[in-house]
Amino acid sequence: MKTTTYAHKVVLLGALLVLAVASAQAGDRKVYPGSMGAKYSGPEPSYNASAIANPSSVQWMYVDLPVINDDKNSGIDYSYVRVLDRHYSSNVRCSINTVYWNNSADAFYGYWGPRIYSNGSSDNEQVLHTGSATHGSNRHEYFSCAVPPTYLGNRSYIISYTVEE
Repeated sequence: MKTTTYAHKVVLLGALLVLAVASAQAGDRKVYPGSMGAKYSGPEPSYNASAIANPSSVQWMYVDLPVINDDKNSGIDYSYVRVLDRHYSSNVRCSINTVYWNNSADAFYGYWGPRIYSNGSSDNEQVLHTGSATHGSNRHEYFSCAVPPTYLGNRSYIISYTVEE
């Protein structure tokens, strides 16, 4: 018969507390559906399974993807966008950006991350690792993506996007 002593219970409780603190300190990861994107140029998007697609056979579609950052003192530690690129010669491209409004200049300032490109046409999703973004108390983050036109009726999509702060 197995017995549990008071010391064993204290050790077990301590181990659980360490795990709980480590979990609480782990990054806050958020996954958003592509359909949260807001088109800012190009054709009206189409939607399928909460992904956003470019239905045009001639025009590029440009979308911004909003990000919620719960901690004003924290930036984005890593991020990526899941895409479906079905155009034979044009790639989906995305960047993560952090901006703020400058009253005296009457303009947005900030950091526009490098454009990350899909790797050719495929019927398989691709993951565009867009990296990190610093954050200030008056800034906000978002992705900006360009989605190519259809090719032979096949649409390219922003499936979802992920950030961890």
